[in-house]
Amino acid sequence: PLGCTSTIVYLMYQENKVEIDPQTAGLMMSAIISDTLLFRSPTCTKTDEMAARALAEIAGVDIEKYAMEMFSAASDLKQKTDREIFYQDFKTFTAGDIHFGVSQVSSLNEEELLSLKPRLFHFAKEALGEENLDMAFVMLTNILKQDTLLLAVGHRAETLIQNAFLLEPKKESFDFSGEEVEGYTAVLENVVSRKKQLIPPLSLYGEQM
Repeated sequence: PLGCTSTIVYLMYQENKVEIDPQTAGLMMSAIISDTLLFRSPTCTKTDEMAARALAEIAGVDIEKYAMEMFSAASDLKQKTDREIFYQDFKTFTAGDIHFGVSQVSSLNEEELLSLKPRLFHFAKEALGEENLDMAFVMLTNILKQDTLLLAVGHRAETLIQNAFLLEPKKESFDFSGEEVEGYTAVLENVVSRKKQLIPPLSLYGEQM
């Protein structure tokens, strides 16, 4: 297993002794940086990091500096609607009889992430109906702190979080454009990967509910 498909593509270039041009190297490097959160994600392997650093040399960039600029640009959400933010990285899952969805927003800016709470709580409730979900979760992932503030709405979402992560979620209420929005939040330390760290425990305990 590898953290990014571009790592596989890089290895295919190497195996076939095909030269990689700087533009292609930059694109492949960017994909690895994105998928591995610059080697911070638990999905990242030594092969991913080796490939990304080799591609950075070909592209002629300082990979750490480039990554911070890339994350800053990607996490600038000021011009995006709540729908665009929620659906920019959203996937649905089924565990037993439970159908749930998880949106993930990653940013370097803690204040920006916290400012999204009422907006995304409100839209997550809308998504329950739009996607025919039992529960909806939003991962507000801080790239620098390496943690996630998890927002949860839907019937029995609180119980699923309690069972999956052995912690007590906090009930919160917000006034959003004159409408009261309620949901639950939980801080998940050292959790940044939806695929590897969030979905397995949610699915395991979801099947038992």
